[in-house]
Amino acid sequence: MKTYFQVYDYRAPTEQMRYPYRRGRAKKPDSKRIEKYADTKLMHFSVFPSYFVIPFWYTTLLPLVRLLHHVIWDFFMPQYLRKIHLRRTPIQHVDHLLDEKVPFAPEHVGCYMDFINMWIRPLTMLLKRFGIAQGSKLCAEWLRYITLTYREAFAMYKICMTTTYRPKPTTQQIKRLYSVDPHYMCVPSLHIAIVNLCHAFYRMIFEREEFTEKEIEKWQNELFNHAVEIGETVLYLKQHSVNCIPAALYMMTRITPELFTPQDAIIFIDSLFKDAPDVSPEDKTRINSHIRFIYERFLLEGALEDDWKEPVLRWLKDYTPHTPAYADI
Repeated sequence: MKTYFQVYDYRAPTEQMRYPYRRGRAKKPDSKRIEKYADTKLMHFSVFPSYFVIPFWYTTLLPLVRLLHHVIWDFFMPQYLRKIHLRRTPIQHVDHLLDEKVPFAPEHVGCYMDFINMWIRPLTMLLKRFGIAQGSKLCAEWLRYITLTYREAFAMYKICMTTTYRPKPTTQQIKRLYSVDPHYMCVPSLHIAIVNLCHAFYRMIFEREEFTEKEIEKWQNELFNHAVEIGETVLYLKQHSVNCIPAALYMMTRITPELFTPQDAIIFIDSLFKDAPDVSPEDKTRINSHIRFIYERFLLEGALEDDWKEPVLRWLKDYTPHTPAYADI
């Protein structure tokens, strides 16, 4: 049986196709609630209300349990089992020469680690703006989308794990990151996939739930800009290669066509390192051109494939990785 995204009709999507994970409609909040939070940056919403509400509210409990199941059993456990040789999935390096054009910059680790809070803070915004009873419906919709993302990424990881060379750790934060991250799930990059899912999901929510123009302009820009910042950190920290980014963007184009389009992917690619002082203009152009080329290759090769993974698996089979100078081997 085909999934909803395999039968998505781009020309005339039904409401069910446009909102496949909506379960119940959220009532519009009163003007006082809207005005109360309209001037608050998403960065200033605390994650703690989400921690205290979502695990205990009937609307979000089951979607959260399903998400945690996939995070544990589709992301963490397979890597740890592979590390101690209880799993035999092949591991392939995906490094590229262009990875060396982005300097190793441990000072970006804080932004990299903000990846989880980036999508939790907007959930708090929904709970406060709509109230728990109504906002939880939208939170549950997000949880279903992110669960889909983990599940589809694991469909690739269980066939072929992927990794990159990482420099020798130079700070305690980097050492801690290396110690908890076996680093076997690079293609597609879940960091890239989820930050793009986040800004695309809220663009849909802002329009469908009739947010004010002021809210949309403020929060949409904030989400997109932070997505780009986190996208850059995966290369600054050598947690991913330039090859991991197009695979993630391609996956999201295929599995969430109602949210994330090829145009969105190109805009994201072209925004990377736009204002970075430590990457030369020539290298920015080369990096962005490479990411775009691989993305468009996946898109074209996958156009007639029911299974989005096929062009990525073919690319992995034929790819010869580069060994960077900073490789700690």
